[in-house]
Amino acid sequence: MAGSDSGTLQTLQAVDTEFTADSVEWCPVEGCQHLMACGTYQLRTPEDQPALDVSEPQVRLGRLYLYSFNEDNTAKPLVEVQRRDSSAILDMKWCHIPVSGHILLGLANASGSVELLHLMEYEKNSYTLQSVSSLTLEERCLSLSLDWSTGKPGRVRDQPLKIISSDSKGQLHLLLVNEGVAGLQLVASWPAHHFEAWIAAFNYWQTELVYSGGDDCLLKGWDTRMLGTPVFTSKRHSMGVCSIQSNPHQEHILATGSYDEHVLLWDTRNLKQPLAAVPVGGGVWRLKWHPVHHHLLLAACMHNGFKVLNCQKATAYTHLVLRSK
Repeated sequence: MAGSDSGTLQTLQAVDTEFTADSVEWCPVEGCQHLMACGTYQLRTPEDQPALDVSEPQVRLGRLYLYSFNEDNTAKPLVEVQRRDSSAILDMKWCHIPVSGHILLGLANASGSVELLHLMEYEKNSYTLQSVSSLTLEERCLSLSLDWSTGKPGRVRDQPLKIISSDSKGQLHLLLVNEGVAGLQLVASWPAHHFEAWIAAFNYWQTELVYSGGDDCLLKGWDTRMLGTPVFTSKRHSMGVCSIQSNPHQEHILATGSYDEHVLLWDTRNLKQPLAAVPVGGGVWRLKWHPVHHHLLLAACMHNGFKVLNCQKATAYTHLVLRSK
């Protein structure tokens, strides 16, 4: 989509993903930023398929699409290059840096697993995603989110590569990635929330610290070196916390979103009160900082489209407000 002179949005192309598209991620690695992955989710109940036994759990279907964007093709700039059926995909993220020369995509799915895929270029400008490892974290459970410890372009030399994931039983799972073979090793699992742990995210500047949000309306912080007790618990959101992202461009800035239809901006050095809050007219399912314009924050809002928030004044500590752009 692109902005017109009048400030409205213009649809460039519509693509039918058949199942509900619930996760869209552009590849952040240089040279592949024209590639976009799209994850989908579809709930199939016994009513949809009478042959299913009503005592059986609901079937959650999914599909992963890989698209290539060509801005020179004004008619259909987005071209599908791969589709791959899977369990329903609840979340996915690219690793921001190549791992042993490979670009990796991580998936959290309805089978309670985290899966890693390699992006392979088998011909010039021809790509495919191939599964390289998968780890089931919890049986009969949904993996609801994941985040890489390398959420910003650089990292400290020899810093371990980690993934944090959350699940529908309220647990968090810390995984270590073996960079040589892109293998997954479970380091720790612990109960974090009374109900669904909708989201888990790293502090990209201090990767020993992770944050989590749950359907119990709580935002929590954890030090992975001393698991068991959260380093802080906030009740500032009035409904389930379902989105969190550390700012990859500015240290100490954290954004959170909730079913309470508010985005909160925090200084991680003082989490008693948020720096700023803004109503967005819908539950905030996902948040993402702009890769170039570092003060812009994108919020995906349930039943209310999306909002782009200008956080420049709030992060500069001159005015404790967010301005909706």
